[in-house]
Amino acid sequence: MSVFEEGLPASFFTRWRAVATGLAIAGVAIAGFDVFALVTKHVSEPKKAPACYGRQHVAGRQGIPPRGERDARGHSVDDRLSGIDTDKITLALRICTTQSCPSGALKDYRSAMSWYLFYRLQHTSQLYRSYGDAGLARAREIYREPIDVLVEQGMRERYAAGVFRVNDFLDRRTAIAIIVFGGGDALRPCTAADPDTNE
Repeated sequence: MSVFEEGLPASFFTRWRAVATGLAIAGVAIAGFDVFALVTKHVSEPKKAPACYGRQHVAGRQGIPPRGERDARGHSVDDRLSGIDTDKITLALRICTTQSCPSGALKDYRSAMSWYLFYRLQHTSQLYRSYGDAGLARAREIYREPIDVLVEQGMRERYAAGVFRVNDFLDRRTAIAIIVFGGGDALRPCTAADPDTNE
């Protein structure tokens, strides 16, 4: 008689064999999910610049102040947000190059670029919500300083050299894709007319 005709004996399914079988199934499932996530990450890598970033915004209608004008508290809409650390950005660009970017340097580079984009996108969105298209035009002027040019050029060069993938940035992937494929001047927040984004 074969095992196919009579089945497995009842004594085969001991407690330890059941535990081992369960662990084996769990291990195969986890490995399968990891492979699926890795394949999805590479297959879904953007190939062009998205139209916009972030949640949907409504364009503001206020008149934008002249460049450099300050209010009674000394603030200007042109002031970059204080969280942008140019020293950290400069160091990250220096230690992670297209020729050499070890894992530690890449981690520091991704961190510096993510924080830079966090503050830049926040400022750009604020300008848009207050001043509409005039706010976007002002953001393009504000973020044309040498450090911004270096950041944008550096992203394109490092991406082309295979140092990072757009999907490596997770929560900033949309903005990274816009800069890599469309340039910094194409950065704009989404509106109700735009398709939803995941960022």
